[in-house]
Amino acid sequence: MSRPGAWWKRRRRRLLRLWAIGIGASLVVTAISASGLLDAQQARALDLLLKLRGQSLVSSVVVVAVDDDAFRGLGERQPLDREYLARVVHGARRAGASAVALDIAFSTPSPKDGALADAIVAFSDAGLSRVVLTHHAPPEGPLAELSSRVKVLRGSPDVPEESDGLVRRTSLVMTGRGGDEPSLALATIARARGVTPEFVARQYDAAPGRLIHVNFAGPAQTFLTIPSDVVAALASDTVELPPDNPLRGRLVFVGGTFRESRDFFATAHGRLAGVEIHANIAHMVVTGNFIRPAGRVLGLVLQLAAVLVAGVVMVTAGAPTSALLCGVAPFVLALPASYLAFNSGGYWVDFVLPVVATRVLGAVGVRVERHRIDKAFGRYVSKEVATEVMADAPSLAGENREVSILFSDIRGFTTISEKRPPAELAAQLNEYFEAMTAAIFRHRGMVNDFIGDAVFGIFGAPVRDPDHAWHAVAAADAMERALQELNVKWEKEGQPLLHMGVGVHTGIVFAGNVGGRTRFKYTLIGDAVNLASRVEGVNKELGTTILLTEATHARVAARVRARDCGPVPVKGRNEPVRVFELLGLT
Repeated sequence: MSRPGAWWKRRRRRLLRLWAIGIGASLVVTAISASGLLDAQQARALDLLLKLRGQSLVSSVVVVAVDDDAFRGLGERQPLDREYLARVVHGARRAGASAVALDIAFSTPSPKDGALADAIVAFSDAGLSRVVLTHHAPPEGPLAELSSRVKVLRGSPDVPEESDGLVRRTSLVMTGRGGDEPSLALATIARARGVTPEFVARQYDAAPGRLIHVNFAGPAQTFLTIPSDVVAALASDTVELPPDNPLRGRLVFVGGTFRESRDFFATAHGRLAGVEIHANIAHMVVTGNFIRPAGRVLGLVLQLAAVLVAGVVMVTAGAPTSALLCGVAPFVLALPASYLAFNSGGYWVDFVLPVVATRVLGAVGVRVERHRIDKAFGRYVSKEVATEVMADAPSLAGENREVSILFSDIRGFTTISEKRPPAELAAQLNEYFEAMTAAIFRHRGMVNDFIGDAVFGIFGAPVRDPDHAWHAVAAADAMERALQELNVKWEKEGQPLLHMGVGVHTGIVFAGNVGGRTRFKYTLIGDAVNLASRVEGVNKELGTTILLTEATHARVAARVRARDCGPVPVKGRNEPVRVFELLGLT
């Protein structure tokens, strides 16, 4: 196991570069969020948290629904029968409701307005009715003249819709042409508590026009919902009511839920009637269960923490894998954490920003890593192998590894070069190197270097390859066949023919980046490299083309035809080396 200091030393430059990208991404994402460009995504994230929480138990607010059955019983006529609504108010009064909000517009006069006005006056104390109305008042008639008989609080029933048509936010104090006006929910709470709406607004720091997120308790009928026909029946003095009936001491919101009312709005919990939205707002205020945004500072801190961890992951796991993790892990980790904070205390810890920041880091980091790999390996390995190099990027720092090494050299190149113009020689060499490189690439090899007319190929590094010996031998055979094809072509063109020798050896080397801070290169270091080079030179003495050392032959013996050339002396070594001439592949 490597020491922490060694891990840091090997990966420091890459990690610092990725951290710098991540910090920059966090600052940019925070700025974008502050500008409002991510509002839609953040709103949908909050919708998701509300959906995940599902339905929560509610007992402080009751909805009295004028449903489809009640609407049919009223002859399916609008406006709703005022005498019927008067019975609903009487029933709620007898049941002991603390306040009743009528989420119904009375914008036109009706012959039975007097009955409803009487019910509103009857349900009052100290000259103030416990019935709260909307600001939609008829221009004349008993309902228009209520102020001469009793004081009635009014509230705005308006709920703003977002650009995508959903209701997510509201204002407890609405601003309009007539000045500031409490929302229907705030006015109802104020009447139940026996205080002014302004006093309640100050309690909750409800500035006029300031929008707050509605902490919806759940989908439709989360609140106790009682059909209006049941409550209207309670108006009769002959009906006995138990003291613990579900309306006693509660806020009662009366409104239409019948289909023809068209008073429905889209929310994170699906389609809700307007009366249910007002009930949600009232419940949120009464319980103090507001949605509390965590703030931009905490959001930035979470982003920085996410990108710092993501940077460590990227230098450890490799760019493609870590890019996937950067896209998935923040969502998988941040969403549960955000849900726990939201469900336990209403704290909205925005998980969108860490997800966006880490995804930016993942995308940009992959581009940076790809550029780095292309710069270091683009000319030396195939595109497929380069992709695998990115996946195994941590290994580039260096390690001991078994590989197979291939050296090739053109026979008599010095003599040939003396007889030809440099430009012609270079053109022929380029054609030769292109064919040799293609053969090595085709068998998962890396062209580590061109040394004059020699080719230095590596198999098994930088990408791990358990079959590196076979790929090296197959590449050597492909190189020889490619040269034969080139010679046929060159002979027709009147160019000199080339012949080469190839040596292949398998052994343990140090494979990794070598060099200084400003310039480095991936290469192999070890005796195995020298031996492969020396074996290639033995071809001249034996009159052969491709020689394999015993170590390589042992790994591919069942897949090749070879002639045992026995131990042969090798320059620079005291002991002879056993070599095999490659005759073909089986």
